[in-house]
Amino acid sequence: MVETHAAARETERHGDETTYAYTPHELNQMLSREVAGRLRELADTLDANAAFLFASTAVPAAFARPRLRAYLDVSSQLRAVARHEIETANVRVVTR
Repeated sequence: MVETHAAARETERHGDETTYAYTPHELNQMLSREVAGRLRELADTLDANAAFLFASTAVPAAFARPRLRAYLDVSSQLRAVARHEIETANVRVVTR
């Protein structure tokens, strides 16, 4: 995962506590990286489930095939959403 505890800038120190400031854009980027990372983790889980079904001889093929296709399809879609999340997080919108 991405290191999200590294601050953009330190603003104040109060004893042992430090306060950090982030711009809204920096916060959006940080959140998007976390969301994308979690989506990829879910996709990895589905890929692992698909690999297990593919290798299993205990599950009848009539039951395994549709689930295998569904796991791989959803995994692919989750990876696409994760890519989109990262791509759109880096775009700055300028309003006038």
